[in-house]
Amino acid sequence: MRHLTKSISSIKFLAASAAALLLGLALGRVHVRAQTTLIGYKIGHLKGEEAKLLEERSTLRMQLAKMTTQKHLTLMTDTTSPHVAGEGTYALK
Repeated sequence: MRHLTKSISSIKFLAASAAALLLGLALGRVHVRAQTTLIGYKIGHLKGEEAKLLEERSTLRMQLAKMTTQKHLTLMTDTTSPHVAGEGTYALK
C-alpha cells in the first residue's frame, strides 16, 4: 500500500509540474504576442510620423530652392531695391 501511495504522490507531483510548465509556456506566449502587437502599433505610429517629416522636408527643400534662385538672391543683395534685407537678416549664398 505504501508503494501505491508513493506512486500516486509521484504522479500528482508530475501532473502539477507539467501543469505549471504548460501554464508558464502559455503565459510566455501571451506575453510575446502582446509585445508583438504593441511593437506593431508603435511601428505604425512611427511610419505616420516619418511620412509627415518627409513631407515637411520636401516642403522645406522647395522653399530653399525658391529662396536660392538667382532672382531672389539678386533682390536680397541689391542695395537699391526696397526688398533689402534688414540688419541681422542674411541672404543665402
